Amino acid sequence: MKYKLPIIPEDKANHFIYGIVIYFIVNLFLGIIAAVALGIVAAIGKEIYDDNHVNHTSDWKDAAYTIAGVLLGVLLTIL
Repeated sequence: MKYKLPIIPEDKANHFIYGIVIYFIVNLFLGIIAAVALGIVAAIGKEIYDDNHVNHTSDWKDAAYTIAGVLLGVLLTIL
């Protein structure tokens, strides 16, 4: 039986990677809790910024993918 992996739009994949990167950089200097908090704030803040600017598109899924990247970072750290 062949399994097909889901295809994620490039924009969402980028948000996921940004979440991982934000997490690991902040975790390096401030620890896990601060990294999670700042990752979530960055994800939501970016979407608020996009919502308030004409040339940007706000999408709650972008924030969800960024936060998912942060959470994967947490799992990789604690495992």
